[in-house]
Amino acid sequence: MRFSRLFAALSALLWTCTATNDGLTTMVEWDSYSLSINGNRVYIYSGEFHYQRMPVPEMWLDIFHKFKASGFNAISVYFFWSYHSPSKGVYDFETAGKNVQRMFDYAKEAGIYIIARAGPYCNAETSAGGLALWGSDGSMGNLRTSDATYYASWQPWVAKMGAIIASNEITKGGPVIINQVENELQETSHVATNTLVIYMEQLKAAYRAAGVTVPLSHNEKGQRAQSWSTDYQNVGGAVNLYGLDSYPGGLSCTNVNSGFNLVRNYYQWFANYSYTQPNHFPEFEGGWFSPWGGQFYDTCTSEHDPGFADVYYKNNIGQRTTILNLYMAWGGTNWGHSAAPVVYTSYDYSAPLRETRQIQDKLSQSKLIGLFTRVSKDLLKTYMVGNGTGYATSSTGIWTWEIRNPDTNAAFYVTQQATSSSRASVTFTANLKTSQGTIAVPNINLNGRQSKILVTDYTFGKQTLLYSSAEVLTFGVFNKEVLVLYLQSGQVGQFALKTSGNFTHTIYGASNVTATTSSGLTTFTYTQGAGQTVVEFNGILIYLLEQKTAWRFWAPATTKNPDIKPNEQIFVLGPYLVRSASISHGVLHVSGDSDNATTIEAYTGDLSIQTIDWNGIRLDAKKTAYGSVTAQIPGAADRTISLPALENWRSADSLPEKNPAYDDSKWVVCNKTTTQSPVAPITLPVLFSSDYGFYAGPKIYRGYFDGSYTAVNITASGGLAFGWTAWLNGILVGGNTGNTTLTTTTAILALPSNSTKKTGNVLTVVVDYHGHDETSTAKGVENPRGLLGASLTGGNISSGTGFKLWKIQGNAGGNANIDAVRGPMNEGGLYGERLGWTLPSFTPDSKQFGRSSPSTGISSSGIAFYTTTFHLNIDSDLDVPLGIELTAPAGTISRVMVWINGYQYGKYVSHIGPQTRFPFPPGVVNNRGENTVALSLWAMTDAGAKLDTVKLIKYGQYQTDFTFNKDWSYLQPGWDKSRLAYA
Repeated sequence: MRFSRLFAALSALLWTCTATNDGLTTMVEWDSYSLSINGNRVYIYSGEFHYQRMPVPEMWLDIFHKFKASGFNAISVYFFWSYHSPSKGVYDFETAGKNVQRMFDYAKEAGIYIIARAGPYCNAETSAGGLALWGSDGSMGNLRTSDATYYASWQPWVAKMGAIIASNEITKGGPVIINQVENELQETSHVATNTLVIYMEQLKAAYRAAGVTVPLSHNEKGQRAQSWSTDYQNVGGAVNLYGLDSYPGGLSCTNVNSGFNLVRNYYQWFANYSYTQPNHFPEFEGGWFSPWGGQFYDTCTSEHDPGFADVYYKNNIGQRTTILNLYMAWGGTNWGHSAAPVVYTSYDYSAPLRETRQIQDKLSQSKLIGLFTRVSKDLLKTYMVGNGTGYATSSTGIWTWEIRNPDTNAAFYVTQQATSSSRASVTFTANLKTSQGTIAVPNINLNGRQSKILVTDYTFGKQTLLYSSAEVLTFGVFNKEVLVLYLQSGQVGQFALKTSGNFTHTIYGASNVTATTSSGLTTFTYTQGAGQTVVEFNGILIYLLEQKTAWRFWAPATTKNPDIKPNEQIFVLGPYLVRSASISHGVLHVSGDSDNATTIEAYTGDLSIQTIDWNGIRLDAKKTAYGSVTAQIPGAADRTISLPALENWRSADSLPEKNPAYDDSKWVVCNKTTTQSPVAPITLPVLFSSDYGFYAGPKIYRGYFDGSYTAVNITASGGLAFGWTAWLNGILVGGNTGNTTLTTTTAILALPSNSTKKTGNVLTVVVDYHGHDETSTAKGVENPRGLLGASLTGGNISSGTGFKLWKIQGNAGGNANIDAVRGPMNEGGLYGERLGWTLPSFTPDSKQFGRSSPSTGISSSGIAFYTTTFHLNIDSDLDVPLGIELTAPAGTISRVMVWINGYQYGKYVSHIGPQTRFPFPPGVVNNRGENTVALSLWAMTDAGAKLDTVKLIKYGQYQTDFTFNKDWSYLQPGWDKSRLAYA
């Protein structure tokens, strides 16, 4: 057993401390316990959200609704410089999915705070870690230091983005409460003149100059350093709110029993390095990313375990955490070429909310914690009483944290398996210290990877729960106090209420409940049955919910204020999702989503309710004996969804550039002999794609030479698992099909003598692109892409490489960003991309396009392009998450991209994987109307390639009143003849 006497003593000294602020606003303050907003302590339960990974702004609100309904009162948001600045000095904060003001407005509409994270460096498994890709030519200077060139690069970004953040602060009626400076920047030297200290001071000054007045924060990269805290060796650069990032799961997709080892020193860490500030996790594991060649998210059951949320997030509560952000809460999609090389198209992240915007069990369990922290205000001022194996329990198989409020003496005993990975079922007695003495509470069970928070002297409304071994989900104050408890089916719960005088109680439901009274205390003991049981007792209503029933309990707020009070809620049971609820003229209006037809039950405290309006459907409300109302709501399971087959494909060659007669007179000549890149070119001229204004997407090179050579030595770079292919005068000579561990590959390719001419030879090289590196990889964004060097061998080379000319082609328009709606990372340099064959309203020319399909494919190496249209007619009151499935015959070596209405929403590498299913959201697809789908098929060997599956799929179907059917034309600009200039 371990009792933290030193830390308890330190906490006791801080009980009387007053709130601290940054000297610029008192609307957001803090002390060693929690954040205070407008003078009220608030538990910040936040979810990470990246708007870049959802290009349809209207879907942001859908996601925010689901966050808010699931107990989150905040989101943490990265603002990626790369998304908004296609070229130096050019910024776009208004077009389509880059309209960040809409994101702020939707957050306010949903009633959630925002923690802003504008870097300039973000990481986030996004290309270049979010740094502007125009800096990939080396012009940005010495990254993430006080270097003057780097300062001149990022300062305009922070000035512009900072001003937008400032205008949306809580001080101006907006949702922003915290602004993070940089990201996981480790303070390697606590010396005032260190370049990192100066850099942090520059950034702080820049955000303040932009008008930001809310507290500044930073996130420590695990327990690896002690960085930027005012409480530890502050020589400059320190922020107002120190935070610690932690990803402790250690879970395995292939071994469900590995990992799951809790970290139990967080409390000591914060006590050592940020003792005047709240315990704060700017990033805590909500899932984990999957790499190229790894296991796809949907099949990784260990990451989807709701037990992870139950045990790990409660473990943080037991260590006095009051600011918790889950990374990711919704991961989204690395559409286009926005991914860093460490990830593929999907950024599902095994997050609680699926990439398809679907609620998963992990989110349902996370909700139980969010609704508990929302109303449990005594949690916001606690000190550590003790902790350890066997602490306050009868079993050494149990670890307990005891934290207690010094003002109210309310206590929270967080219990968990002593060996946190254990799957054993352990039953024990807890010795709980209450205002009426220590009480031994028996028959408490932890069923494997489960945690329980036992409370004592817990106030709800005007009532007091002396203790409870059943977990508090939430409580509300209506015409009476309503308390909601939950347990797993078959588990025993015991709770006691302070009473006076005679009492009566009535039980409704299947659970076996007994009650005894003695000395002003009424004790209830019960075994949790299936579904719900309700206890009516002395003007109090108590819901006893089986855990999975609790997953469908909702507490929609009646206020837009993220700090929701117990009397600002309506309780609803049954539906898949409840977005909002309100009462007017005897009608309860409920907005939500339903998967299956079910009973909806609501407790409002308003006895006049006669009707439930579910998504605009008026239903007669039936009153229960205990004061709630019920009705039957429709589902969507029996609704017919007809997805068309993808047929009538048109096809064309998308690599005419391998033909030596191809006209490349408009291409960019590679003529640079020097570069700003910190990486030296292997040969000259410089062939780095960024030096010629081509950043994202595949690049195509054409190298000219005369004479007979026997081989060519090529080095190419495109990020992990990228590949490249070379053709001499139209004949395949080889390349590299991709390696999940290599960002750069080299090959010496033999040049067949029968393919070489005396003059006018053309070597065509297509180099794929899997993103620019984050700074954790060598020089980060400045690691060059494309060809790093090329030289001929086996001939008469007097000097140089043997090549007399190189040309390069990338995305249409280069850094001119000619498609501002879809943005600078959507397209690459393939012929079909450049000519806009992916775009709506493009009509294939009968002279150029045949009628082959991807299932026929191509019989030799090359790149083919396929396009067709399909029509959807999904009912307007349905949400049907859609996607496309691609598979290829075993042994196929190919690279495929797929576009929906011009958005590149899938990159399938058949021989590497793992992704074969690619979801796309409403707005990218028209739920009611015509859609264009295009597909590129790159066969990397002369065996050719084809696909054996190309079909539309649905992930689920939900009846809803959220508007998924709109005129999405503003997001789907079509083809025009200007694209012909890029042939």
